[in-house]
Amino acid sequence: MSAATPLIHVDLSDSVGALQIGSLFSVFLFGIVTLQAYMYYTTFREDRWGYKTLVGVVWLLEIGHTIAVCYEVYRATITLYGRPQLLLTFPALSSGIAIAGAITTSVQGFFALRVYRVLPKPYSYIGIFCIALSSLRFVGSVCLSYRAITSKSVQDYRKNNSWLVTILLSVGACIDVIIAASMLYYLSKKRSQAFERIATVIDRLIAYTVRTGLLTSVAAVLLLICYQTMPNNLVWLALYTSLAKLYSNSLLASLNSRQELRESSSSSMPSLDRFSRGRSSRGANNSARVELAPQTISIEMKTTMETAQDESFDQSAHKAAVSFSPTAPYPGATDRKV
Repeated sequence: MSAATPLIHVDLSDSVGALQIGSLFSVFLFGIVTLQAYMYYTTFREDRWGYKTLVGVVWLLEIGHTIAVCYEVYRATITLYGRPQLLLTFPALSSGIAIAGAITTSVQGFFALRVYRVLPKPYSYIGIFCIALSSLRFVGSVCLSYRAITSKSVQDYRKNNSWLVTILLSVGACIDVIIAASMLYYLSKKRSQAFERIATVIDRLIAYTVRTGLLTSVAAVLLLICYQTMPNNLVWLALYTSLAKLYSNSLLASLNSRQELRESSSSSMPSLDRFSRGRSSRGANNSARVELAPQTISIEMKTTMETAQDESFDQSAHKAAVSFSPTAPYPGATDRKV
């Protein structure tokens, strides 16, 4: 009677286990992307076709990326169950590199175009530079995807393409930082020239810019650190499955926040109607018999509104100068005896 073959224990917690956790979080983020896409199409029905097409393309790319992630988890846990020695490559995720590159380039191009339209020259050329750099990054992603598909194992992929992965992740993080820093410069400059109430709206724009740009850049840097310091596990691959969806959510959140920002900007504008009504009511209730010499007070208000619209949200910088003249007549001013 032959002896029983001893079971071999293989720890998959930092390989297949990490990939499974990353896929769960990736599917969760895809649900948020779908919800935000639905909110966009129901709220901005009259939006221009370019934005609608961009949202639709990003959502379709996210479907393909999510399918690739789920397929690899199914393949690792079901198809190759009990045969971890065959788990050498991830063909679906390898093709997903090009899809993720397309998503990242689309989102970065959207924000870079905003920088180009909002910033004055020559600072606006920062947006052109970011668009060109992001396009080159997409070409590198396609090349990396092909190399990953043709690699014989993950170790072989890391050995031959580590330099390209480092460059692509570093360039992506740099583009996010440049875009966020450029918008912060512009908004901070406009804040110093705005009314106090308008400044509160600009403060919200500054905080939103920091959150969206900081989240994707930090995720890219964290992924790069895990890739360089953990060569014997798949933690970096688990983080990679969610990186593209962070970009998609930042794009959709930016588009959906326009209505709230416009309402906040409208409610922050000071109104003179309430002031006028208050003066009229106090004058009607005053029954004093004292007769004062008639005076004519002229108030000349000059208001200039400078609007820079990037077609995703409106930013307005308001300047007002109030001057008093005792001689120039104010339209509708009459002498009143109290």
